[in-house]
Amino acid sequence: MSSGPDQQGQNNNNDNKKTITVRGIDSDLYTRIVNLSRQSGKTVGEIMNQAMSTFLGIAGKAGEKLDDAVYKARETGRAFIEGFNEAKKDVVIVSDVEELNANKNEIVAMGKPVSFRNIKKLVLEDIDDTTFDKYIDSIISVDELVIPRSLNKFKVLQKCRFVKRITQVP
Repeated sequence: MSSGPDQQGQNNNNDNKKTITVRGIDSDLYTRIVNLSRQSGKTVGEIMNQAMSTFLGIAGKAGEKLDDAVYKARETGRAFIEGFNEAKKDVVIVSDVEELNANKNEIVAMGKPVSFRNIKKLVLEDIDDTTFDKYIDSIISVDELVIPRSLNKFKVLQKCRFVKRITQVP
């Protein structure tokens, strides 16, 4: 029996995949992975590949200690869950932008709180304490956050997760 193009293509796609037995897996964790697999319609292997890839992406920095990587993985997971729960709230999500300047009028015009996520540089122009409290829900995964000098950095930090740098401008 000869293999047709479909079967041959399928074999090529599975070259990097093999059956592996891993000892010492926590049975409760495995049960949770199986349940997540059923709910998402993905295989256990796909879920495990995604989880391991994410963990290795976090832990992959040269010289990083395993404990630090585990902590970062937990924080990332916690932020993901918070983001998932925020999606249920009445919040506008602005995400996946290289650079964004947002002023008070634009933010207030949304009519509800805004969550800024995954932005390399976010500049909040002319934002006062009242506007910040009422209309900024969260700032997550921002490399550089630029805020007016009138805003208290520590008040801003309470709504921040994974922000690398905060600078103030007059």
